[in-house]
Amino acid sequence: MAFPIPSAFTQTSQTLSLRAIQTRSFETTNMPKMIQNIASTLQDMDYIIGRIDNQIGFINATQFADNVTEITVNIQPQPHSMIVRVSARRNNIPMDNDPVFYQDFFNHLSQASFLNTNSIY
Repeated sequence: MAFPIPSAFTQTSQTLSLRAIQTRSFETTNMPKMIQNIASTLQDMDYIIGRIDNQIGFINATQFADNVTEITVNIQPQPHSMIVRVSARRNNIPMDNDPVFYQDFFNHLSQASFLNTNSIY
């Protein structure tokens, strides 16, 4: 007798896959610098910063272009790095199926972090 795979297993697999798309690790322990890099990256991408909380590592921003895109960034300090997780909604619909969006954000953030770390403006 075959048993169906529980939906919780499928949901967990989807959640882990989404988390992998939305998360990157950066080799820094400097929270203020990371927040500055993220805020600068968002502004360079035409987002308007709505809220920054330095204490908990949270940034929320919105872009008003052809569509309204809201992005939330959480920063989790680790002993030797920072884990950055991004979630986004376009026209109030989660962008869970758009890995290119997240890849583009992290590419911009990596470039900003490199330029800032090496004092290249």
